[in-house]
Amino acid sequence: MNLTHHCKAAFSQKDITPDFPVELIGGYRGDGQARGILHRLSVQIVLFALGQERSCLIAIDSLGLTAKLSDELRSLTAKALGIPAARIMLNFSHTHSAPAPLSPLNGQRYFTLLCSKVAEATREALLQLQPCLIGWSVTYSELAENRRDGCSLADKRLGALQIVNAANGRPLALVLRVGAHPNILMEHTDISSDYFGMTRDKLSDEFGCPVMLLQGASGNLKPRGVSTINGGTLQDVERISDLILQDAKRLQFEPSQVERLSMYSRKIEFHSDVPSKEQALQIADEARARFGIEGASWLDECERLRQAGVVSQIQETSVQFFFLNEGCFCGLPDEIFCEISLEASLRVESQLLFLNGYTNGCAGYLPHQEEWEKGGYETLYSYLMYYPYHGHVLPYRKDTAQRIVELVVAEWHHEGNG
Repeated sequence: MNLTHHCKAAFSQKDITPDFPVELIGGYRGDGQARGILHRLSVQIVLFALGQERSCLIAIDSLGLTAKLSDELRSLTAKALGIPAARIMLNFSHTHSAPAPLSPLNGQRYFTLLCSKVAEATREALLQLQPCLIGWSVTYSELAENRRDGCSLADKRLGALQIVNAANGRPLALVLRVGAHPNILMEHTDISSDYFGMTRDKLSDEFGCPVMLLQGASGNLKPRGVSTINGGTLQDVERISDLILQDAKRLQFEPSQVERLSMYSRKIEFHSDVPSKEQALQIADEARARFGIEGASWLDECERLRQAGVVSQIQETSVQFFFLNEGCFCGLPDEIFCEISLEASLRVESQLLFLNGYTNGCAGYLPHQEEWEKGGYETLYSYLMYYPYHGHVLPYRKDTAQRIVELVVAEWHHEGNG
């Protein structure tokens, strides 16, 4: 077989578990300091090269970096590979038992460690590139359920990309896209990859190759049978990983030569309003009564914005696309609701369009219009705590989800699909 013009690929993985004190993010743990290590954390890289074009997919066991830190990491990786940052896609598992990168307790030290490990994995992958074939497959799983009152919809797709050695047909790696919050252990005080790490290990044994897990559109999805408030147990981690394993066994692949590989970004502006004084006081009162959230600093920030004449806040972000033959992983930094991804897939009539959140950062929840209008913790009250990280004091306007879908559908057709 002539492999001269084949796409090449390589997989690399590094341990990113800190050996120094850190604060955990994503739960309620007193002072937040990690007391031990339950499951080790990983960064995984799949590097592709087709002709002169290289593209890099990176999965990280982390709740998610801010967009600013994510851009810094992408820029460093892009420089090492000699490619634009738009060809580096980060996806965060969103585990609620990972180090807080902005914490005064070694947050910067941990980010430096993460960057160094990504650099090591990148150098390793560059040396291991070999001709490959790829195949897509989709099956379905009941691993997730909707955590919003009155909602039952979930994205049940397990979407998989298999990468095999073109010379001998042996698997190089499997990329599996799931969709459920890894917050089972959010009240435990140990570092953990939650269900991600255990699932990867079981799938690797089953498929005979390394397995990368990508987080999908799970802003409103939780692991089935796990409490939204208190999380779950180690037995739940075992149960969910077994469930994914059994479902993934139904995946069937037909690897073929890579005819199309394209990774790029499209910019989009999001708008969110600044509440009036009366609206802000009402929201703060409701947050305190319903969730025990104290919004004094949020009220101060709203007042500061009003005094400065700011009536709406504008965020420029990017939706990143990774087209590979007939399938596509795409995403943006927000915690998008599953309905957004499902609508995009339905609009293009393909189960192989996977619109993900937690891509190149992790910002606030981004609901579709119906859930935006209902309000609640994710779509409104969470901003009273996390506005400093999101850069806006209220959720984006209710037409935002539809604008995202329109952009994704347009790019799908622009790339010659449908």
